[in-house]
Amino acid sequence: MARRKRKQNAGAMIGVAILIVAALIVWYGMTRLGWRMQNLHTASAPVGDSALIEAVDPANEGRKIKVSGTLSAPAAARDAELGVSADAVVLLRNVEMYQWREQCAGDNCHYDEVWSSKPIDASKFRVAAGHDNPRFPFSSARFSSGPIRLGAFAIDPELIIEQLTPEKHAVRVNELPANLAATFRESDGALVTGDDPAHPKPGALRVSYRVVAAGQATLNGVQHGQRLSAN
Repeated sequence: MARRKRKQNAGAMIGVAILIVAALIVWYGMTRLGWRMQNLHTASAPVGDSALIEAVDPANEGRKIKVSGTLSAPAAARDAELGVSADAVVLLRNVEMYQWREQCAGDNCHYDEVWSSKPIDASKFRVAAGHDNPRFPFSSARFSSGPIRLGAFAIDPELIIEQLTPEKHAVRVNELPANLAATFRESDGALVTGDDPAHPKPGALRVSYRVVAAGQATLNGVQHGQRLSAN
């Protein structure tokens, strides 16, 4: 009887051990499955999900995704025309001219001067004489040094300008070539032509810059191979 009882107890213990091992195997399998599903979600989550993508996933081809990483460029952005450079991924030049503007109410027209980055065609004024606006010698422009990258992706500059806010970049006359340095004056971080920046005359130019610096960033865009673009 004692021997039979010992056999029954041993059998029960073996059964319990088997159940424990089976439970551990199931738990481990579910944990691994959950981890794999989480990684898959992170690698292929479209915009609207909370996950951020850091690597190129072929499954996202043609999809709009959210990418997070380090925004970088191979060298400083440079405006070769004016000789201005900045340690940034994008350098934006804004050119304004102090121009005559016509404002009419019925037959009455008023003329004043205003800074504008767009040419104002004075030839269409009702009174064109004495209200000439010169042509822009150069225009607003965008500069970058080469392929801009966000983590594993090459980024279209348009995407950066649309989604990141450029910061003001002060520029000094001594950064310019000698012939331009003699033409411009400094005014609140910008470059202005004329003897007195505080009292410009029609035809005066004002050139200012903004930059998008390198660093951590998050952008939304459509994946095309290893490139992220607006559409």
